[in-house]
Amino acid sequence: KDGGLPPDSVVQDDDEILADCERLVAVHHDPAPGAMVRIALAPCSHFSVTPDLMTRTAELAERLDVRLHTHLAENADDSALCESTHGCRPVEFLESVGWGSDRAWVAHCVVPSPAEIDLLARWGTGVSHCPSCSQLIGLGVAPIREMLDAGVPVGIGCDGSASTDCASLWLETRGALLLARLRGGPEAMNAREALEMATLGGAACLGRDDIGALETGRAGDLVVWPLEGVAFAGALSDPVEALLRCGPVAPRHTVVAGKLLVEDGRLTATGVDEMLARHRRIAGEWLEAAGGD
Repeated sequence: KDGGLPPDSVVQDDDEILADCERLVAVHHDPAPGAMVRIALAPCSHFSVTPDLMTRTAELAERLDVRLHTHLAENADDSALCESTHGCRPVEFLESVGWGSDRAWVAHCVVPSPAEIDLLARWGTGVSHCPSCSQLIGLGVAPIREMLDAGVPVGIGCDGSASTDCASLWLETRGALLLARLRGGPEAMNAREALEMATLGGAACLGRDDIGALETGRAGDLVVWPLEGVAFAGALSDPVEALLRCGPVAPRHTVVAGKLLVEDGRLTATGVDEMLARHRRIAGEWLEAAGGD
């Protein structure tokens, strides 16, 4: 009755939603440097919840000192819906519900106006750029060069499985490089800028200065990429450009907070093969129950 995608029969009332958000923050949120689990409050979009819930969520985030996230300005239709429903453009809507701050970051932001980009930069509101989603469902090409030049914190995201299918941060980072050049020409972005968005840019969107770079005082996060074989022949004079332009490539080793999570291309966690087999079985059962082929 108030908009949004799920049927009313499965939607909780606002008080219940906010109370459970507060419970989850109390139980799981770790504000300490190097934390592996943090909670952000994330109403999906302006058309999924009411302005009142957006406002109350911002107030709760301020009180609990956690971050805010939502999807914004995904395409021209999204912006038009915001104008017809709320009487303003998407970034202006953020301001009207108390989200215009460096506590928030938004996904997509494909069609902001120059004035909206300036507002995001002034607030310090981050943007999670999702290149594969933009291409797969035809959202458009986000003005990332303009955002970076204005000082907007920009990171790299994957959106969700329904609109990305392959949640590969390498693929998204390469996509960011290519889309920037498609929009603005070959000088619009280089591989180092794309890699910086994927590392320091993502950390900035999350409001974290303890991750994103190999520096004293930051978490011991490291990815080892193999740059050998035919694909990289003759390209290693600039390994950063080679990484994004000559792939695809999967990480050989991944270390997070000093812990080895991927070794020789395989997850070190136990039970992965069994979990995947169970997932395939359940997915097949659901597809059959839905009448799929």
